[in-house]
Amino acid sequence: MKKYEELRKQYPEYISKIQLYQICGISPLSATYLLQNGIIPCIDTGKRTWRYRIALEDVITYLKKREKTGSMIPRGAVSSRRNYQNGPRVSFSNLIAQGGEQEIAEYFSFIYADCPDILTKGDVADMTGLSTKTILLFLKDGELKSIARYPHYVIPKAYLLEFVSTRRYIDCKSNSEVFKKILGGFELWKTAK
Repeated sequence: MKKYEELRKQYPEYISKIQLYQICGISPLSATYLLQNGIIPCIDTGKRTWRYRIALEDVITYLKKREKTGSMIPRGAVSSRRNYQNGPRVSFSNLIAQGGEQEIAEYFSFIYADCPDILTKGDVADMTGLSTKTILLFLKDGELKSIARYPHYVIPKAYLLEFVSTRRYIDCKSNSEVFKKILGGFELWKTAK
């Protein structure tokens, strides 16, 4: 409570976005996300400077909630490295309802029926439309199983099919052309089924 009293003494009743991210210790992109998604209420003036008018009490309420629940920004929601040249990032979760994970495993079994039974991380990246770096993270975390480990991962196709039916893969977002083709193919396969 003492730190919140200090904030009330130090800042005015309404603050700017710059003050918001300084108080919360977050990036400007994260501050924008919190404001635009209504997590922290604000008045959007539409101006180029001092666009957002944020009540200090709303920021204190957010900080108290954050202490209890942790970050309220979904992983990957804000990133300065997004590449919008290929359009917005999309995921399988936009196309299937909860419980439809098995459909994706069936789809991958169908489109990769002729692929070899043993794959490398590069093969998996090409087949899923995700980057090699992302696949490597999944392998290191154990979310995508492999037989052999670093530096040369060996992934059985069965493990890949198991991985693509998990919520972790289904919720992955990408704007790569390969991922969009795979996603578009899934829509066609689903309607033709």
